[in-house]
Amino acid sequence: MTSIEHSTGFLVVRTARSMKKNLDSRLSELGITSSQAHVLSTLNQEDGLPLSSIGKKVFLDKPAITGLADRLEKDGLVERRRTPIDRRVIRLFLTSKGKAVITHYETVIQEIDNDIVSALSTDELSEFRNILNKVWQNNNEPTLAK
Repeated sequence: MTSIEHSTGFLVVRTARSMKKNLDSRLSELGITSSQAHVLSTLNQEDGLPLSSIGKKVFLDKPAITGLADRLEKDGLVERRRTPIDRRVIRLFLTSKGKAVITHYETVIQEIDNDIVSALSTDELSEFRNILNKVWQNNNEPTLAK
């Protein structure tokens, strides 16, 4: 292996890509991708969010979240509504079909997650998740001015 293949970032990305490929394969049976599932989950927690807020929560830029919203709307999983006060603001709302899909994919996601981490003990899994969150926070918190 080269030095980059030993780097933490490479190992995390390689693992994440493998996990996403597995998840997308299983979710395709329901007609959605993991990115779409992430948006639906976000709306399930807080329906009617502006498109820009959803993009921030799922870590997608404006063109990507717009395309994702287009597909979700075309598939009848969400509907767009303009805010009467500011017609430039578009909010997404789950449809009944979108809510039904959520109940199906949550089981799939849990099964895949369990399979992926089955080699870890409960304590190792807890520590692994804590470490990943710690690395995320360290990489995404604004640095303090010195």
